[in-house]
Amino acid sequence: MISTDKISYSLFVNDRFHFMNDFYDSGRRNFKEDRNLNVLYLDPAITVPIGSYLQAVAEVDGQFIYRLGDSRIDRDIDLRNAYLKAVIPGARWMSVSVGQQALSTAGGFIYDDEAPTVRYRADLEMGLDLPFKLDTLISRIKENSPYVHAELKYCFSLLESGSFIYGYYRDRSNSIARIYNALEFENLYKSRSETQWFGLSLRKFLGNVLMRSTALYETGTAHLLPKKLTAPERSLRTRGYLLDLNFDYSLNDKCLLTAFFFMASGDGRPKQGDLNAFFAINPFIDKTNIFFNGGIDSQFSSDNVGIGGRQLAGVITPGATADFHLNRRIELKLTGAYLFAQRAPAGQGRAYGWEADGMAYYNLYDNVQFFAEANFFNPGAYFRHQTGRQTNLSTEFLFGISYLFSN
Repeated sequence: MISTDKISYSLFVNDRFHFMNDFYDSGRRNFKEDRNLNVLYLDPAITVPIGSYLQAVAEVDGQFIYRLGDSRIDRDIDLRNAYLKAVIPGARWMSVSVGQQALSTAGGFIYDDEAPTVRYRADLEMGLDLPFKLDTLISRIKENSPYVHAELKYCFSLLESGSFIYGYYRDRSNSIARIYNALEFENLYKSRSETQWFGLSLRKFLGNVLMRSTALYETGTAHLLPKKLTAPERSLRTRGYLLDLNFDYSLNDKCLLTAFFFMASGDGRPKQGDLNAFFAINPFIDKTNIFFNGGIDSQFSSDNVGIGGRQLAGVITPGATADFHLNRRIELKLTGAYLFAQRAPAGQGRAYGWEADGMAYYNLYDNVQFFAEANFFNPGAYFRHQTGRQTNLSTEFLFGISYLFSN
């Protein structure tokens, strides 16, 4: 039975102007790509309880992109959530959800998107007085490509925990082939592959410093099948690793300082032997706003197995952020990072370059926020070698307003 007074709904609206200058163009191998956009993002959602043990969840997100100076409007509308969630009668600490679901696995480092999914969750601390939480799921990532993921979390205090992570993905949509086709500048291969991830995640206080860390090891096999007689058939192993370390320190109630170190393995000779770049299905990495968030280079990535917009040489990124909550209305965030290739090709520089980002937020009301961003990426020796020294300072400016309406 549906009770209308228990229905919850929300609408998130984000309207922004976005100016990108001298971004990296992987096709032309230079830093001369400019884009000026007006982007409207809409995200309506509703949750409807059905009786005592069942609820229905629906959410759609739509992005409408208007290119300034061009009459064309690009639309991207996705069904983010459309599932039923049931708690187990007599054991409300367990739940099963079935349908299209928004997922973020291993903190988004393996997969961050929506997919048809069956998901089981159990809070053993609530049900059996054991300090564990279990989260398992089976998804279909495009075509006949299943993804299985499991995380077992051990909660050894209210704010501290450790997790064991496992993922398995069987790709049938030519994702590994896309990498080699990009390297050869020709559509030579199709591919089949299997990939596994093993990982650990830890949240732990070290005195007054909160450490947040994730370590992942990826291993798998791939079979490249030639589309043309000139291309040889190949079987190879894929393996790689990822490490994310963050150290948070509250200077006072208005300032949080974070030092971070991010590393993902790369391959300086991808055409020879095994492929040693770290792969994920569709990750979201937001260490910086230009190099990572969206990816400075998407030629080796897809919605399936890819490297999240990074170069095949991998990345090592030390950096720091400072979050300022000046008052209840004004927030500022500053980020600085230097980026290196983890394993650059011989004779090519390792420095990707440095990036500095600044974000400001003004909360007019609890549900209305103005925001602005200024991001700068200065290419280093790695890109100067790739582009024949045709590098410029990449800049990104955006400003806009966000609304959240809910009951």
